Order: sequence, then structure tokens, then C-alpha cells
Amino acid sequence: MVILIGLAGLGLMVFVHELGHFVAAKMNGVDVEVFSLGWGPRLAGFRHRGTSYQISWFPIGGFCKMKGEMVPGIAGGAAGTPPVPEKGSFLAAPPWRRIVIYVFGPLFNLVFAMVAFALIWGIGFRIPSPDNRVVLATDYTLDSFPQKPPATTAGLRTGDRVTEIDGLPVEKFQDILESVSISPGTALRITVQRGGAGTQTLTVTPQLDKETGAGRIGIYAWVDPLVRSVASGSAAAIGGLLPGDRIIETDGRPVNNTMDLFQALAPRPAKLPITYERAGRRETATLVFVYDEKGSPNLGIGFAFEIYRSPRLGLGGALKKSAEETWSTVTLTVKGIGLLFQGINVRNAVAGPLGITSAIGNTATSGFQMGVGAGLVSLFRLLSLLSVVLFLMNLLPIPAMDGGQIVLLLIEVLRGRPVRPSLTWRLQMIGFTLMISLFLLVTLNDILRMSGR
Repeated sequence: MVILIGLAGLGLMVFVHELGHFVAAKMNGVDVEVFSLGWGPRLAGFRHRGTSYQISWFPIGGFCKMKGEMVPGIAGGAAGTPPVPEKGSFLAAPPWRRIVIYVFGPLFNLVFAMVAFALIWGIGFRIPSPDNRVVLATDYTLDSFPQKPPATTAGLRTGDRVTEIDGLPVEKFQDILESVSISPGTALRITVQRGGAGTQTLTVTPQLDKETGAGRIGIYAWVDPLVRSVASGSAAAIGGLLPGDRIIETDGRPVNNTMDLFQALAPRPAKLPITYERAGRRETATLVFVYDEKGSPNLGIGFAFEIYRSPRLGLGGALKKSAEETWSTVTLTVKGIGLLFQGINVRNAVAGPLGITSAIGNTATSGFQMGVGAGLVSLFRLLSLLSVVLFLMNLLPIPAMDGGQIVLLLIEVLRGRPVRPSLTWRLQMIGFTLMISLFLLVTLNDILRMSGR
């Protein structure tokens, strides 16, 4: 199911992109020979006004084949001459019309993202998240730090409740993550509430995590040790734990939040005595663990998160939120591309088709666990983010990409004549070689990462 949903989501983004080329071609008098939903041999379809509309055997993605859609260099070879364009062909269209056709593919991805964002904010959505309390990472030994992390040096404490970041209200841990992850190297003014001592504002500058490319400050979420679910056959199930139980001690040490439990599991004990509260009574059990190759125990407990619901906005509010989220995604994507040159671990920070398919599928299935509506919102929210990324990546001035073709056509407009076929051919070959090499590299990276290597 994860694979099928992931492929469908990835295919939808590709189909929307090709739909943009199709609409622009029709608008600019270029004949479209085939417009297909999916790839491979034709499965079914019909012909209308010279265009074959079809569903192909592999119904993921799609393609738009325009008449005479051949770059002169490829059509004539390295030393060839431009072919005589036929009426209604792609090459017969003026350069500015061909630019429009190339632009419309990425533009449709952007429009798709904006429409989806607007619908999501209009309908409203639910986010499972811990609340806005934090746990200081340096109070535990679960992660190593070469130097004190920003949260520790700034004076944050375990149990602090973050109420504002740079003047914006914070109600859940997800809000903290979003602000911190996009702000490596940027000083943030964080207002916290500490017990009954009122509020105070601290300045925290997130560090760049070179493994992920995101900012981090050295905190965990405060999650109450309240059992929400117990996996069948797990250590918790065998030990007799049930949903609704609250873990209060491990081996005689108090458990205030789930990090206390994970700290007790850090030495990989074979057995762990626990005390839990059920219906006001204290009970005890001994959990017996089996560890996988990564050292993770078969604990089998899902802990309770709060469910936060966004307000349902009217048309104006939804469009405003859509524009803000789209622009934010654009700026973050550009910033993320820049981070690739700052020494981050590209293997972890960059995903290929397999990684994207897996991310789409896992995000959707996690959402579907809260209901069909929540699953669809999760799916289309991620597809919207990825569509904005696809919009930007396709406009990069790389040969064989839409952006590369647009650059060549702009040169043609400025020069008053096409770029030499031999040069176009060489650039195309370089572009295709780079794209295929990159595709193979990121696919191999996805396989190694997904296999744990």
C-alpha cells in the first residue's frame, strides 16, 4: 500500500507537469500527437482533433508528445542542419511561444501546490504533536554533542513551555521544530514559561545539522508516558501493558516523560522492571526485550499525542495562507539548495525517486491511521511541498531540463537566429548524461539508505 500510494502521488505530480505542457501547446497552435496518462504501450483511448488521448499500461505519470518536438541538434545530429519545420509542429512556433510551452509545465506544478494548499486550509486539518514543553537533550546521554548545544548554552531547561518564537505564538512541539529546522545560524528569540516563575525570553541560534541539513538546538519533545497503543507480540504486550496505562517508574527510577524510559533502555537491558498506574492502582511488570540489528528494542508502545486542529478558513483566508505557504516553500527550497554546498551529508539530505515514493507513501498511510480525511490531507500537503520543489528544479538552467531549453530559446530571441545545431546537440547530450547519472546515483543512494547501509 505504501508503494502504491507513493507511486500514485509521484505520478500525479508528473501528470500535472505534462498537463501544463499540453495546455500551453494547444494555446499556442502546436499540434499534440499523443497525450497519455501513464507510460508504456497504449491500453485504451480515443482520438480527437488530431490528438490521441490514451491510458497506457503503466498508469503512473504521463507524457505529452508534440509534433516535431525535437531539438534541432538532435534532429540533425552533431553536424546536422535544422530540419524544415512542418506547419503545426513545435519547431514552427516562434521562440516566445516555445518558451511559454516550457514554462507551463513547472507553472502547473506551482498552481497545483497553491490550489491544494488553499483547499487544505479551507477544509482544515489535524496535526498529532506533543505540546509545547521541551526536554533538554543534555540531561540525557542518548545523543552525543561535540560542544554544548544552543538550548543548553541559552539556558533552556527540561519542562520549559515554549510560548513564542520571534513573536509568533507556539502551541505545539511541531511549531518549535518548524521554526528551528529552517533557521540554522539565525538567532531566535524564544519565550518560555517556567513553572510559576512567569515568562522569560532567551536567544537561541540553531546549529546546522550536517546530517540532515536542518537546524537543531538540542531538545526533545516532552511526551507524557501514557500508553496509547500496544503492538501485538511486543515486550509491552507480553508484559501485560494496556492502552491507558501510565508508566511511572523503571527499575525504581521515576519516569516523568518518555525520555526517562528511553534513557533506561539505552544500555540495552535484557529485562526492565517497570511500575505503571492503571485505574488509580500501581502495578508492576518486567519487560523482556529482543533487539534488532540496529539495536532497537521490541518495546511496542505508542504514546499519546495531542491532536491539534487548524481553523477552517474562508476563501480569502485560505488563499492568503496558500500564498504564504507556497512562498515559504520556495524560499526554503532555494535556501536548501545553498546548504548542499556547506558540507552537509548529501546522502541523507537528498532523495531520489525511490526515497520520494517511500516518503509520500509513508506520510499518507500515517495520516490514514487517523481517518481517510486526515490521510488525504497529509498526502496532498506533502505533494504540494514537492510540487513547489519540482517547479523550481525544472526551471534550473540545466540542459535537458525545461530551464535549459528556455535559456537556449532566450539566446535565440536575442540573437535573432537559433543556436548552432552542433552546440545544441552537445549541450543536450551533456544534460541527458548528467540527468541519467544523477538519477542512477540518487536511486542507488535510496536503495542503500532504505536497506540501512
